[in-house]
Amino acid sequence: MGASGGAFAGGGGIPVGGSFAGGGGVPVGGVGGPMHVSGGGDCCGGGSGAVLASGRHSGALVGSGMGAGFGPGYGTGTGTTLQANPGCGIGSGTSDTGCCVGGPESACGGVGSACFEGAGNMVSTTDWTYVGEGRGDYNRAGYNYVGEGAGSFTKETLSIPYGCRLRPCCLLLLPLLLLPFLLNYFLNNSTPTPMPTAPPAPPPMRIPVPIPAPPPPAPPPPPPPVPVPVPAAAPVPAPPAFGAFGTCIGWGDPHLRTFDGKRADYYSSGDYYLVKSGSVSIQGQYLPTKFTNGLAVTKMVAIGGPVLKGNKLVIGPLAATWNGAPILGQLGSHFSQPGLLTVNYDTSGALIDTTGGVDASKKKIVHVKISDGSPEGLSVQVNRWTASPGNEYVNWKIDMHARQDQDGHCGNFNGNAADDDRLAVRQRVGTQGVPAGPELLFGAKTPITVANRPDINNCPQATMTSAKADCAAKYGSAKMSCLTDYCFAGKEVALNK
Repeated sequence: MGASGGAFAGGGGIPVGGSFAGGGGVPVGGVGGPMHVSGGGDCCGGGSGAVLASGRHSGALVGSGMGAGFGPGYGTGTGTTLQANPGCGIGSGTSDTGCCVGGPESACGGVGSACFEGAGNMVSTTDWTYVGEGRGDYNRAGYNYVGEGAGSFTKETLSIPYGCRLRPCCLLLLPLLLLPFLLNYFLNNSTPTPMPTAPPAPPPMRIPVPIPAPPPPAPPPPPPPVPVPVPAAAPVPAPPAFGAFGTCIGWGDPHLRTFDGKRADYYSSGDYYLVKSGSVSIQGQYLPTKFTNGLAVTKMVAIGGPVLKGNKLVIGPLAATWNGAPILGQLGSHFSQPGLLTVNYDTSGALIDTTGGVDASKKKIVHVKISDGSPEGLSVQVNRWTASPGNEYVNWKIDMHARQDQDGHCGNFNGNAADDDRLAVRQRVGTQGVPAGPELLFGAKTPITVANRPDINNCPQATMTSAKADCAAKYGSAKMSCLTDYCFAGKEVALNK
């Protein structure tokens, strides 16, 4: 098939003399338009960019068509366009015709083309399209020229790359990439070479150790202690209920003034209660001297009872003892028991006998202060008279609070002076004085009467007062024999002896 006056563009060639190509043929020798190739002919090979072909070409169109035509035809074709390979490399743009997975082309600084190359293009050819003037016709069933000078024709060609393929040389690199992993696997799973072991040490020599003898059997446990009955604690006495505070004094043979102010006289010998109560016991020992004509005087005073916690203090004209042991030597001496009492011996203090029968310059006084729980305490003053040998005696004074059930020669301290009369007191506390036994604070009991003579203490006070006056007027002094006869035999017998 041949032609003149028309030109076709196929594969970038312009036919001369009206050549046609059927079935994909490309005219040779024509002057054609440009042919644009994007991405280069070799995906991972040489060129890149656009290739422009113009002028005359001597080319062949290879296809399954009817052969090749040659002719000097002139015409202008629009060219063949190859579609760029898709950017199959990581980071490639749409204009990149490279097809290598893993990056852009080597020329662009990528690494994808090192192991991948293009796999070729697929060309898709459309039918011929009339493009010139003259409006010639063509047969769609084939490439038939129909009309002379009908203008130029062009054919659009679309090239689609097949993709990428791995270069053979890169298959050799794959074991090298796997080599570190294989070495690590074999090194970690290989059986270590056994190290030579030293020969076992000889067993230690067994030295026989003497087996200690078994300990002796434990002694049998001691029998449980037998509980010892603990004596019940002594009941603590209730604090004393203190009454009124008062004073009782005794002097001479002996004369007393009770706490309630009653004057009473006692004449016979014996050991008597001056104060008797549940907490305090103060006793007086009455005895005559060679100058009293048989009348008694106070020879000693003793203090005891719970207020002194069972201790005993005895004071006489010449000596003093604490539980039988001597205390208080010369004037100026002291004695004390913490929490109980203090005792001082000096010359300070008032006289008890104010009748003028003693010399005040020769006084010697023992001061006793007892802690009885009251603010004032209990005080006993003992005036010693020792100037006349054989006539030693004491006068005394007691200052204290009244106690419950109190009685004695100092009275019952109930505020009633009348019941402190000598005969009333003897009726309450008895005529025999302190009985022998634990209540007696002196060493031995003093007899009350001598022989079968009556006890002058039983003489009524009024009779005793008259007897003293009459006997003193008749004999110069109130002798005991006169007083006794006066009280029990009558005035005539006593004054007419």
